[in-house]
Amino acid sequence: MTATISDPSKTIRVALLVCGTPVPPVAGPFGEYPVLFTNLLLEGLDHLKTEKAVDPETILVLEGFDVREDIYPKDLSEWDGILISGSASNAYDDLPWINKLVDYVQKIPRDEKAPKVVGICFGHQIIGRAYNAKVGKSTRGWELGWTLTECTEAGKKFWKDTILRIQELHQDIVDDVPQGFTLLASTIHTTNQSMISNDHKIVTLQGHPEFTGPIMNEFIKFRTANGTFSKELSEASTKVVNNPLDRVNAAARILEFVRKS
Repeated sequence: MTATISDPSKTIRVALLVCGTPVPPVAGPFGEYPVLFTNLLLEGLDHLKTEKAVDPETILVLEGFDVREDIYPKDLSEWDGILISGSASNAYDDLPWINKLVDYVQKIPRDEKAPKVVGICFGHQIIGRAYNAKVGKSTRGWELGWTLTECTEAGKKFWKDTILRIQELHQDIVDDVPQGFTLLASTIHTTNQSMISNDHKIVTLQGHPEFTGPIMNEFIKFRTANGTFSKELSEASTKVVNNPLDRVNAAARILEFVRKS
């Protein structure tokens, strides 16, 4: 999804690296990742406008690039942020498209003119792998549904809250904090829920701010039916799936991060 850029100073430009497709009951009624992230970030932009943190005429431009098909942005200077989506794939798999994505992340410039980089779930794990963290399956199994994520002192400054209430959908984790990064948030299940590079060029989030309660509920039902989730895990997650979320605040903070001053 794109918009005409009339005033670059009032435009936040995000290149979404699409790494997967939501399950059919989500992709059909709610849309695929470019739609989900556009909707999320537009809500975040409205939040920034109410905070008077951006000009009221600021617009969002988001375009999806399917890296599974070897499609990447041609000119990084056109973008304020690179956002890496979730995926059903494993960030540690030895597959050509995943290996290329890791290499791509490693080579994104870290200078003032380069876009900021944001990793969500699989994107969080790809960034962990790119910077030599251990990435693999959690010994605790799945972290699923509505979750309280506790922020560190650095996380409170970045996310502007002490906790993030967010939907989780993962069994793979970044098992440590790579050199050059600072931990922003944790849960009992997963220590590294969010991290930021010390030069403030890269930020990650293990959870899914783009998922609402109804979206998460469709994931739970679909993957319980195909045997991915146990009945017990499904029932426990369903009970709290529609609890309040901090997704809009997370979106606003992500846009603040990528926006060039």
